Amino acid sequence: MNAMRAVRSVSRSHRITLISGEDCPAYSPVLTTHYLGGTIPYRKMFICNRNFYQRHGVKTMLGERVVAVEPESRRVVLVGGQAVPYDELLVATGSSVAVPPISGAGECLTLWSAADARRIKGVSQAAGTVAVVGAGLIGLQIVDALWRRKKKMIVIEMEDRVLPRVMDAEGAAILQELLEGAGVQLRLGQQVLEVAQRGGRKGLLLSSGETVEADVVVFATGVRPNTGLLEESGVALSPGVTVDEGGRTNIEHIYAAGDVAQGTNPITGRIQVNATWTNAVEGGWVAGLNMAGSSGFLRWRAVRVNILSPLGLPVASLGEVEPREAGYDEVVRRNGSTYRKLVFHRHHLVGAVLVGEVEAVGILRHFMGRGQLPLAVEARLRRRSPFHAAGGPWEPCQQEVI
Repeated sequence: MNAMRAVRSVSRSHRITLISGEDCPAYSPVLTTHYLGGTIPYRKMFICNRNFYQRHGVKTMLGERVVAVEPESRRVVLVGGQAVPYDELLVATGSSVAVPPISGAGECLTLWSAADARRIKGVSQAAGTVAVVGAGLIGLQIVDALWRRKKKMIVIEMEDRVLPRVMDAEGAAILQELLEGAGVQLRLGQQVLEVAQRGGRKGLLLSSGETVEADVVVFATGVRPNTGLLEESGVALSPGVTVDEGGRTNIEHIYAAGDVAQGTNPITGRIQVNATWTNAVEGGWVAGLNMAGSSGFLRWRAVRVNILSPLGLPVASLGEVEPREAGYDEVVRRNGSTYRKLVFHRHHLVGAVLVGEVEAVGILRHFMGRGQLPLAVEARLRRRSPFHAAGGPWEPCQQEVI
């Protein structure tokens, strides 16, 4: 959507064709758990209707799936063999849930699409106990949604903490205490070895030897980029589509953005997939402008940002929250369940964890994207207590930036 908006912001003459495997207008995957938890109706997940495409002069081919890209002839090939030509191509195919290859897992549920959300909501109506495999972002949002519907929740996570790729150990411990206090059963540091039918229920054999039973099992064990259509194209994949800061791949006239794309982490220099909403929004916009030939080649640098509120506790993480290399230092403050950690490296703010008070996410993200901090700003960030009214302790820093 943002790529289309970007093209139209500089040109009304370019012809735009949208090909999507889903037969509906765009919706927010972030809102699927809100629908699952009953806080919004199904229609509220959609962030546009078909009028959006008409207003932006977009030809839509919904319910069609691309299976191959042919750069030499500049065309994409659909499932039925039809070929669609292009001058510039944006691959924004996102990612899919990665279900581990264990016996019985294929018969369990996953949450990624609007259709998945409807399926889980229907199946879980009469369920008493729901097991969620994976305590990452998606897993905990499923837990939050179904816990609010009075379901007994069991969470199995192979790592020793919840949100293992998002939170540091202390922040995760605060969240773990909240979950267990609310009656959520956690099985941390354990893997599911098998899922078997037990009457009308499912039995999950864990690596500890324990078997837990549930009426519904949902796997939330990570995602993989949807790159199948590019496998024979010559586009560099590792595992996502490798792009530069302008969204360009190694093949001329082909761009990628969103969960399918991977670029350089501006903090660590590592090539990685940055599967976040803000990455998709900003990456799509920059790619769209560059595809349309906007004056001057545009670049952007992604900073990983994750925000959620499991069981009502606001949690956010930005950038590198647990760097392993030397040369980093941390400033930590805690007051009960309110926690803040800022990570610095050579006068750069490179990471943050916020629990309980997350109002500063915007300004912290700004600081991460600007490079070396002015010494006065760094000093204020290091000494300011986070335990004030929203915005209070950050105001001097904002004024300094302005």
